[in-house]
Amino acid sequence: MKEEEETILDDYAFLVSETDEKGIIRFANRDFCNIAEYTLEELIGKPHNIVRHKDMPKVAFKDLWETVTKGNIWTGYVKNATK
Repeated sequence: MKEEEETILDDYAFLVSETDEKGIIRFANRDFCNIAEYTLEELIGKPHNIVRHKDMPKVAFKDLWETVTKGNIWTGYVKNATK
């Protein structure tokens, strides 16, 4: 089994992704794609959980969706998986 490597972001990386109300990716910026190791074309139309790391608790995403569906901004740390 391959040991997992952590990807450290540089000081100027800013990861952005946008989904529709069902969690389908509609946009991802270049930094997000580079870190995730996917092209934009591979991500568009896919469920955002394609990059959900197994260590991320589902309760974090429950809180995220409850927050944004109320029209509020959610802020938190997310551990994503790479391709």
